[in-house]
Amino acid sequence: MFYAPRRHVLTPLHLLALLCALLTLSACEQLQQVAEFVDSISTGAPCESGLECLGGYCLDEQDGYPGGYCSELSCEEEGCLGFSSECLVLPLAGEAACYERCDRDNSCERAGEGYACTLVDDTPVCLPADLAVGSEPGKPGAPCTSDVACEEGLTCLTNLYGGYCASIGCNPDQGCDDGACVTLNPEAEADDVVFACMAACESDQDCRFGYSCLANDENEPAYCQENEQSEGPRNPDGADDGEPCGANLGCKGGSCIREVEKDNGEVSFPGGYCTTRYCSDDEDCNGGICLVQNNHPTCMAGCATDADCRQGYSCRTGREGRSFCDSTTAPPEIDTSGAPALELVCGSQKTYDVEVDAGAVGFLLTPFNPGGLAIEPRTLRRPDGSTLNIQNDYAFHAINPAILTSLAPMLFPATNDTSLANTFGGGTYQMGVASNASETCHYVIAQPSAGRTLRLRFYLIGVPGLSAATAASNRDLQEAIATMATIYDAMNIEVEVAAYEELSDELTDSYSIVRTLDDAFDLVALSEAPGTTLDENLVVNVFLIDDFAVEDSPGLLGISAGLPGAAGLHASPASGLVFSTAGLGEDNATIGQILAHEVGHYLGLRHTTEHLGSAQDPITDTPSCLFPNLGYFCDDAENFMFPFSLGPDQRLTTSGQSFVLRRNPLVRP
Repeated sequence: MFYAPRRHVLTPLHLLALLCALLTLSACEQLQQVAEFVDSISTGAPCESGLECLGGYCLDEQDGYPGGYCSELSCEEEGCLGFSSECLVLPLAGEAACYERCDRDNSCERAGEGYACTLVDDTPVCLPADLAVGSEPGKPGAPCTSDVACEEGLTCLTNLYGGYCASIGCNPDQGCDDGACVTLNPEAEADDVVFACMAACESDQDCRFGYSCLANDENEPAYCQENEQSEGPRNPDGADDGEPCGANLGCKGGSCIREVEKDNGEVSFPGGYCTTRYCSDDEDCNGGICLVQNNHPTCMAGCATDADCRQGYSCRTGREGRSFCDSTTAPPEIDTSGAPALELVCGSQKTYDVEVDAGAVGFLLTPFNPGGLAIEPRTLRRPDGSTLNIQNDYAFHAINPAILTSLAPMLFPATNDTSLANTFGGGTYQMGVASNASETCHYVIAQPSAGRTLRLRFYLIGVPGLSAATAASNRDLQEAIATMATIYDAMNIEVEVAAYEELSDELTDSYSIVRTLDDAFDLVALSEAPGTTLDENLVVNVFLIDDFAVEDSPGLLGISAGLPGAAGLHASPASGLVFSTAGLGEDNATIGQILAHEVGHYLGLRHTTEHLGSAQDPITDTPSCLFPNLGYFCDDAENFMFPFSLGPDQRLTTSGQSFVLRRNPLVRP
């Protein structure tokens, strides 16, 4: 599966001749040769003239670029060719041009020729070190999306605007070798105070966009702190949220979700989509509304109907109940071949009986539409005759229609609140759903008693240095799994690895880098039922990939296909979770911690506090926070289901979280 921005490319005749010559080679050799050739003419490649560059322009040695540097000019509107390029205006240059993005660990392929990773407008690009523009990435205060983007020993505080590299746990009496040792939560009790090395400063000019130079009090040094108020549009002359774009420079908010085309012709975000990231409310947006999109606070174009959206977009309702214009994709059909042990019930009725085994302590009920049309659970009448209004009484667990569209797995109970926790035993229930489909289906799995064992089946998709044969002995992977196991052991759940699997070479090449969220759901749909019995099929599929490169979700580390996922159903878009191994080998403990978090979602846990403080989970003994972006100010900051990554110590659990997880049939008694 090949992805590229949809741009018309004029290729010099001698380049076409070389491509034609490659056709005499075998198909495999052709692809390898073409890939190497395209890389040799892409942004950042050495050159002597523009004829040697895909973008048609060569920054030569007279401009300060050793060995020449392939680029492209006037990229503000259409953007750059390829996903590894960024359109920027360098200080003093005054003209927009394309520059090569650094690797995810802030390295540059041409480092030996005098090139170094440099931050320009918060974007890491490879430039000649002698140009003396921008700042060094990975240092305290640098932007980041994960720990991999920070220097060794530093943590990416994802709760802060654009991410913030920091060293947690400094000694204020000794200070920091690089940065200022300050208190992250100065109002906390003495035993709970957290110190960190942050970016030292003398004035606001020393801080990046979104930050000001301030001190907590007269006893601490000044450091770059997140602004309480928006600075206004990052690019005042750019387009509003939701408008077409080809580069970040073309958007007021400084972020363009670029159009992506797959080799099957499907298009995601046609024409590009301007947005403003890291918003806290609508006032931070540029004509859009602030909502949580793919776990990131993002400004999207608001709407009431499809007519309010551009061609290729539709008006859909997000998790918070607000409607916005989103890229239109056809919902997938549900392949029921992955459910050999499930009792599927289908019919034309929108209200139907559901039988739950006597003595059950909970159950997972999954209504779905085989044809892929939307379905939404509305009511559940219990055996005692009382009716649960799902949109009102169970709204905290009614978000799957916004995620999966045609599947709506629901866990009962998903809370330890006594008003609900003990009302979902055995008996005859009646589910009411809303759908335009002529036929709907459902299945139910009862949990006979509180579960004790969780089994994981890992699919290894192009992870460097890792295969099904070596996974069990790979120290880094096993350390990450052990960290997750420790977290779940505190909830009386034992984690076991059921198997390590691989896909074909062709599929591995297609999915090792996931570039759209649709592809993440397509990937989990490649799972296969491991057996013929229900017990054999109650495993969690974890797809380990090389990395994500999703335009509308920068820094994405993992995604759960549903909250909760569809237990026992394989080969569907809700049949597992996808997880990046980008930090494996560098920070295994944090990787294991994030894996525990994503599996928690798949089993039915929400964040202790949702992004923007919009909601809290329904569990009575988890702390909450009105403003979770304050990080260590929050009482729930060290819980493993806190919405932001704050380092390797977020491992706390509660008995209420254990109660819910052990009611999911995926946790076997």
